[in-house]
Order: sequence, then structure tokens, then C-alpha cells
Amino acid sequence: MKKRSGYLVIIALCCITVGIRAQPIADTLVVTPPEAEVVFLQRNLRLLAAKLDIEVAKAEVIQSKLWPNPTVSIGEVNLWSNQGAEALGRLFGNWGNHAQVAVDVEQLIQTAGKRKKLVAIEETGIALAERSFEDLLRSLQVEFRTQLAELNRTQQGMAAYRQALERLQQLLTGYQRQVAQGNISRSEYMRLRASELELMKTIDDYRRQNGEAQQALKVLMGLPSADDRVLIATGFREIPFDTLEALNAATIQEWTYAYNTELAALRLGVTRADQQLRFERAQRVPDVKLSAGYDRGGNIMRDFVGLGIAVDLPLFHRNQGAIKAAQLALEQSRLLATNAENQVVGEAVRAWKDLQATVARRNLVGPQYEADMEALLEGYHRNFAQRHISLLEYLDFLDAYLQTKDNLLDIEKTLREQYETLRYHVGSQLP
Repeated sequence: MKKRSGYLVIIALCCITVGIRAQPIADTLVVTPPEAEVVFLQRNLRLLAAKLDIEVAKAEVIQSKLWPNPTVSIGEVNLWSNQGAEALGRLFGNWGNHAQVAVDVEQLIQTAGKRKKLVAIEETGIALAERSFEDLLRSLQVEFRTQLAELNRTQQGMAAYRQALERLQQLLTGYQRQVAQGNISRSEYMRLRASELELMKTIDDYRRQNGEAQQALKVLMGLPSADDRVLIATGFREIPFDTLEALNAATIQEWTYAYNTELAALRLGVTRADQQLRFERAQRVPDVKLSAGYDRGGNIMRDFVGLGIAVDLPLFHRNQGAIKAAQLALEQSRLLATNAENQVVGEAVRAWKDLQATVARRNLVGPQYEADMEALLEGYHRNFAQRHISLLEYLDFLDAYLQTKDNLLDIEKTLREQYETLRYHVGSQLP
């Protein structure tokens, strides 16, 4: 197989980064979920972009701590003199004997703790950006692990149907000879061919679903869209069923209130809205401008130095509109946070109940059921080949076996999806 330099670079990068083990086939990559997740955390473009929001928030804090720059103005400079000009002495060389100049320095002093309040707003912005990043991370982890579960389901499903297809094709080879010899009716042979086509169609459906999961995972892992390797997920970690059995609705609600990142971000939004209201109210207090000036030859004193102070009179503009807008924004934030708490806690409890139902269904099937079905299929295949059972009996059991396989794979996938959804709601309280 011709190796393309483009994806060889990607293979080398992934192997160096996380130690992913590649099969001898160049376009097949075997990854365990933990290995794939390391690549996802390091290369996911949405996460990398969201991290920059935190750095932007930190830069805003730096900006808010800076003092306003002083203002320097130079004026009253005459470039020529008239007959009534007073001799003042030269400034530079031969120039300046009759030159007048005024220099003023002005500094804005913020009152009512405006600068401190603005710093508090921006520092809350850092915490808000961090919580928003954590919420995005958890939601993407749910999506990533769900796609891994889908990848595993489709690959195992394809393997099961391909195995059944191989056995059926072995029978068809023998049946074809028997039909030619007139020992078996052609209708039985055609019935087996119809079953063969049904299996091939199902395999094609699984292949399509697998391709969709492959593409979604590659996007989440930051791999190029043109990458044509095949990911094979293996080595999933066990779900802690003992821990899940010990949970109850009250614990789920408590954990969701305390550790859900979406709710944490909304609460920080309320805090920031309250800080913004405090800042807008402080804007009612006028700032003070302090000034110092030097005037050469423009006053009764030849070299005059004076101090000044300026303050706005809050007669018309007392920041009324901005204060009202901030009050409404605070009330809006509180309403949205309360609504989200009711919704998210309800979703968490529902996710826990759904997971309980799936676990109960899994326990009802039992760990030995799949092995028993495998043994029975082997027996049915052997007995049918030896003509001990009819075609109808064989095909009925084959259909029951494949349906059971699909159901077991669906249960496994659903378990992992529901567990990851519950983990998203309750945070790090579940492993």
C-alpha cells in the first residue's frame, strides 16, 4: 500500500504525543479511549479557541488596573513679538527673550472606587471564562465519548454480521453444488441468497454509521478532514455500577447544584451583573481632575505656577439610563439562573433514572447470555449443515441471534452515553 507523506506526519505526531499504537496496516490506527482523549484535549480546535477567552479575560484585568494617562498641554506660545513686548530672557540660544509659554499638566482621579469596582468586574470575567471553558470541555467530552461508543458499536456490529455472512456463504457454496446435482430445491438456495443480501445490506448500514463516527472523532481530535486512516477503539474502562447503585435522587440534585459547570457560569453571570450595577451607580459621583500649570510672561508674575481642580456638576447627567439598564440586566441574570437550575437539576435526575433503567435491562440479560447465544449459533450452523434442522429453523435462529447482538450492542452504547450525560451534570463526583 502506498504511504502518503501527509498522514505519515500525522501518525508520527500522534504517536509522539500520546503513544498511540499503530497496526502494521498503514491506514489503520488502534487507539484506546484514554489515548484518543489525550489527543482530543491537546488538539481540539474549539477547546484551543476557548482557552484564549481566558487569556483575553486576564488581559482585561491588566487593562482595568491601569491609571488614566496624564494630559500635558503647551499653549500661549508666540512665535513673534511686538514693540510692547517685555524682555523675559532667552530660553534656547538667542531665542525666547520675548517668548511667552504656558504648560499645563492634568490628571484624572476616579472617585467612588470606580477603578476598584471595574477590576472586580474583570476578575469575575476570568472566573466566568474558566467556568465557560470547563462547561465546553465537559460537553465536548460527552460528545467525544459518545462517538467512541458509537464507533465501538458499529465495529462490533460489523464483525458479528460479517461472521454470520461468512458462515452463510460457506453454506451457499455447498448448496450450490447440491442444487446443481438436484439434491436440494432451488427455492431453498434462493432463500439463503436472500438472507445473504440482507446481511450485506446491514453490513453496509453499519459501515456508513461507522464512517460518520470516524469523521466526527477526527474532527474532535483535530485531525485533518482528508485523513483516511481508520480508527479502531478498544479497551473501554468499566462503568462503576457499584457507585451508581448507591446514588439517590437527593444526591444527584445536591451534586448538580454544587458542581454543574453551566450553573456555576450562570451564577458568576449574576455576580458580574451585580458588580456592573455597583459600577454604574458609582458613575453618578463625578471624577476629579487635578491640574498644575506654569505660565511664563502671561500673568502678573513672570514665572507663574498654579494649581487647579475641576469637577463635573451632576445636574443633568447622573447615569440614570445606564443604572436602570444594569438593574434590569441583574434581574434578567437572576431569572435565567433560577430557570436553568430548575431545568438542569431536572435533566440530571432524569438522566440518572434513564441510566438506572438501562442498567436494570443489562442485569436482566446477564453476562452469560451472549456466550450462550454464540454457542447455540455454532450448534445451529453445524446441525443445519448436516441437515438435522430445517432451513426455516436455521434462519429464524440466525435472525434472533443477530437481533440479540444488536440489542446487546445498543445497551452497551446507551449505558456509556447515559453515564457520560450524568457525569456532565454532576461534574467530577463520578469517575
